[in-house]
Amino acid sequence: MRYRSRVRRAASPIGALLALALLANAPEVRTNGAGAQEAPRSVADIVRNVRPGKRVVFVGLDGADWNLLDQYVARGVMPNLGRLAAEGFSGRLRTMDPPLSPVLWTTMMTGVSPIAHRILDFAQFDPATGQKEPILSSERRAPAIWNMATAGGKRSAVFGLWATYPAEAIDGLIVSDRLFSFLFRGAIPPAGVVFPRQRESWARDAVTRASRAVDYSELRTYLPWLSDADFRSASESGHPYAQPTSALRRILIEERVYRELSLEWIEKERPDLAVVYVEGTDAIGHVFAPYAPPRQRSISQRDFDRYQAVPERFFRLIDEALGQFARAAAASGAVLMIASDHGFVWGDRRPSATANGTTANAAAWHAPEGIYLIWGPGVAPNTGHNAQGGIQQIAATLLSLLGLPPGRDLEGLPLDGVDRPSQPRADYTGRYKPAVPPSPSTGRAVVDAERLEELRSLGYLSSSSASGNSTRTPESYNNEGGFLRSLGKSTEAMAAFEHAISLDPSLLSAQRNLSELLYERRQNLDRSDRLLIGVLAGNLPGSGQYVADRATAYRQDGQPLRGVRLLDAAVRARPRDLELWRFRGRYLLDSKDCKGASTSFERLIALASQSAWAHAALGEARLCLGDRTGAHEAFERSLAIDPNQPKVRQLLQTTAER
Repeated sequence: MRYRSRVRRAASPIGALLALALLANAPEVRTNGAGAQEAPRSVADIVRNVRPGKRVVFVGLDGADWNLLDQYVARGVMPNLGRLAAEGFSGRLRTMDPPLSPVLWTTMMTGVSPIAHRILDFAQFDPATGQKEPILSSERRAPAIWNMATAGGKRSAVFGLWATYPAEAIDGLIVSDRLFSFLFRGAIPPAGVVFPRQRESWARDAVTRASRAVDYSELRTYLPWLSDADFRSASESGHPYAQPTSALRRILIEERVYRELSLEWIEKERPDLAVVYVEGTDAIGHVFAPYAPPRQRSISQRDFDRYQAVPERFFRLIDEALGQFARAAAASGAVLMIASDHGFVWGDRRPSATANGTTANAAAWHAPEGIYLIWGPGVAPNTGHNAQGGIQQIAATLLSLLGLPPGRDLEGLPLDGVDRPSQPRADYTGRYKPAVPPSPSTGRAVVDAERLEELRSLGYLSSSSASGNSTRTPESYNNEGGFLRSLGKSTEAMAAFEHAISLDPSLLSAQRNLSELLYERRQNLDRSDRLLIGVLAGNLPGSGQYVADRATAYRQDGQPLRGVRLLDAAVRARPRDLELWRFRGRYLLDSKDCKGASTSFERLIALASQSAWAHAALGEARLCLGDRTGAHEAFERSLAIDPNQPKVRQLLQTTAER
């Protein structure tokens, strides 16, 4: 029996006509004898314009960064990646702000902006219960590459990618991002975790094998000091991302599950397109980058010794996997493409705080450039990753490699290294029907809670609650405002920020964004500054620098007194912040407010009496006041703390001259 995708009953004659139009344009969907949904049919006018292409194996490495990977290649840690980069075409990808994984990967797979595809956050609300849940594929309002491939008569396989639950009906296979969470806790997965449903037991078996394989001996290759009791505690943890050992085990099992499933499917089924997502390259950074060399002052020597080698060992594992994917691609004549959604901050550039914390703190670890690499038959090599592109070009690139016509609504051409298509553009969007939301279930609610706890532990999620019957979170409106702002739509962006704050008045990142936008428009500067001080009082990471930058901008705009008022409010909000007192003193000294500067530096010394810089600055302020004796005393105190200050020694000599 054949039938077309179901739509809700229209509420009016016009609605009924619209529904019929949607049915006429939608790819046909079939059922098997038991009523289970099968793959939709291809679309004749799209298939007609397909040209000869290649199979593609796409591996998404979340947070992969050439700055780190090139170091590993040079040191022999990642020889497979080194070979692929030498023989293939590579470049860098501009990400979007805010750099949040579900939003970015959906942009990469659809080729349209978040404003169009509507995946705008890590989470959403169940409109029936008001409970927060991980973002669902049913929120997406644009076709993904696997929908486009199905319409063009190509078979796809998708493994573990963000926002793929419930798994859509396609010509091929989808193992959604929710498989691992359901099976790790032993909960019974509801319908939609895997498509087609009859492949679910196959996927479950892979989780069982991976969980057994990542045993005590496996974890000791990463953590040689690990005791059997430590391992048992990590294995039984109900909050696996609450501490490094259990988080590592979780990351290793998940990587193994999706690698094993995807390689088996690629080798046996040879799909036209395989999309394999690796979250661990980002998660390992959030959990272990704070412990990586060089040691940060906030990290104890004990923890540094325990965890510093974990990132390198994990990327050795990723390199082994890349070698396996390269061999599987070569065996079927496929092109291998590797890409990331953003980069990651390693080494000396890392934030000083630990990775776990607020969403803004998590995003602070993300760098603005990701990677891409294309390797295989017909790909001409380049050197130095000198090609540049944007993440929204990934879908167009995959379409070109597959020989499918370009999408009418896609933003951007294929990336450099791939042929530009000559076919007429296809209307994939007009034929796309979003997935149907899954039915509520007790098992799903249990595992949703675990997944959300993981996101909170990694610093990606706040504790906002539902308002009304909308699925959208306050964070989604804040993120939407950010994307609208980047498109130059400042009025719409301001409305989105305002709405986010109305839903969650404690959402600091939305307050900061609205403050910045008000300042950019020179609109209601008093409110802009109040918002900024509220962000500072709430301890949003980086807020002290935002205040300093704003005060500097006011002085450059010819409003130094407004800058002083802002700094006065800042030190009232955070009276023990050394950097704020330091900046306020320097700001006032540069503004020739010698008395105010002197007061600031005295306050700084009261908080940090052994700061040579503070005593030297106080000496300068006293010189400004004409107090040579007081200046001399301050310079002497500074040199007693740190004798290696030639400039301060010169100033001391000038105060000694009568």
